[in-house]
Amino acid sequence: MAQLITISKAKQQLLELARRTQELGQSFIILKDGEPVSALLPFEEYESILETLDILETEPDILKKLKRAEREIAAGHYQTWHKAKKSKRG
Repeated sequence: MAQLITISKAKQQLLELARRTQELGQSFIILKDGEPVSALLPFEEYESILETLDILETEPDILKKLKRAEREIAAGHYQTWHKAKKSKRG
């Protein structure tokens, strides 16, 4: 869960906050006048969010496919990796 921090404290502690995001994986929501205005998060998490958004933009049906896959798994219609590998040899 992201920690809340005022913009004035974030300004004073920016190097420490950057260290904590990098080394400890912590995230921060920066507040101005009590309202969120920015977020500080580990770079890997930021990249992951951008990649996810890119996938959602380039594959508009991806959510439908994921929901269908979830239903199929719940119904037992799936094959384990090991079983698929064996059947490919086969």
